[in-house]
Amino acid sequence: MILKHRKRPVKREKVVVVHHNDFDGIMGAVALYRYHSSSEFKAIGSSRRNFLKNFKKAVKEKPNVLYVVDIGPNESEIPMLRDLLTGKNFKLIWMDHHKWTDEVLKSVNELADEVVYDRSTCGAGLAARYVESKGYSLCNCCKELVDLSCDIDLWIRSDPRSEKMSLALGNLRWRGFLVDKLWKCIGWDRDWEDAYREVLEYMNKVLDRGLNKKVELQVNGIKAIVIPITRKEIALVSFLAEELRKRAHYDVIVFVSDVGSVHMRRGSETIDLSELARKLGGGGHPAAAGASLNYTFIDKLIHKLFLKPRRIEEIEKALKEVLKESNVTERTV
Repeated sequence: MILKHRKRPVKREKVVVVHHNDFDGIMGAVALYRYHSSSEFKAIGSSRRNFLKNFKKAVKEKPNVLYVVDIGPNESEIPMLRDLLTGKNFKLIWMDHHKWTDEVLKSVNELADEVVYDRSTCGAGLAARYVESKGYSLCNCCKELVDLSCDIDLWIRSDPRSEKMSLALGNLRWRGFLVDKLWKCIGWDRDWEDAYREVLEYMNKVLDRGLNKKVELQVNGIKAIVIPITRKEIALVSFLAEELRKRAHYDVIVFVSDVGSVHMRRGSETIDLSELARKLGGGGHPAAAGASLNYTFIDKLIHKLFLKPRRIEEIEKALKEVLKESNVTERTV
């Protein structure tokens, strides 16, 4: 018998996923890939800063189904999203667990065919629940990785592997290789261990270097620190913040990259960082949020050459506004 390669009798559905490029977002995309295994599938990892750019790229793919996982839009992005989705001929499913304003939630409900918005779990958890609600059962290894990604993203940290794997993904030398392992549902092993140990040593050097260039702010007794980093170190900010908490007390910890992206972590519960980020055109969680300072070419150049954070006055102004609106009065430190 001669084997022939026959065409599939029915054209495959094209599925595109735009997902946050952290552990949580990647596993959300992996869960959807498992569900759509017989479809033509494309995943586009994105930082929060480049979301609109990558959403445009996804629309140009002309999908049958477009998912957005683990990224929420800012109010300023809604008009652009409306333009991009005018006359759309695909199904849009939006999944996120970050804090949205009522206006954003209303707008996304108008734009998307389905909205899965729940702050009780992580983005990967939402994707896993979604596919299971459709009657698909994820394999045990995939379920375990989803749980691990939620464990670190929600800062539960009941399993030490979750923190180590998330930190290992911040090792750019290993990242592509490790992401491939996640798509194959391969969890903690010697490869993850080697990447983790390597990045741990590097992380301490990054923090020491950044602290030499730090800028400290004090508003109404609230202490904030701004630390310059490079773009390749963005994936490490949560762990850098945790290490910093061991060394000194700050209410607000801000990392600014050489492309102007802002990454905030909370040192105390005094401030809702999602509100602070919103003042800068961003968003996120009360304890972790991000935004952008819209660096000019000169800002980027100075930051890269001298590791000097720029536009600090914008962060200080936003901090003052949030404190005023939340009625945080002067306190002694």
